Amino acid sequence: ILIIDNGLDRGWSRIVELDPIAKEIVWEYAAGKPVEFFSLLKGSSQRLSNGNTLVANSGSGEAFELTRFADIVWDFWNPNADVEGKRATIARAKRYRGAWLESLIVRP
Repeated sequence: ILIIDNGLDRGWSRIVELDPIAKEIVWEYAAGKPVEFFSLLKGSSQRLSNGNTLVANSGSGEAFELTRFADIVWDFWNPNADVEGKRATIARAKRYRGAWLESLIVRP
């Protein structure tokens, strides 16, 4: 089971993979500097077919993909921001297969 642990009282978030049978954490991600990954509310995580994890950090308006070794291999920052520079929230990110997206395109 893959979840985002917002860490409301800690001030930093993490992604946790739980083994429900063993009742233990088998993998987790927290930023090198924990305050660099904090989403007070919302956020998402998705394990991808290549073993990487896609994360939506709602608090900063960022989505990123990381390896099992916590290397960030792709990131996106929402370009929409308010007048004070705060980026718009990304509540959830989901990777879709190219073939599925192609099926949505109507061709003349």
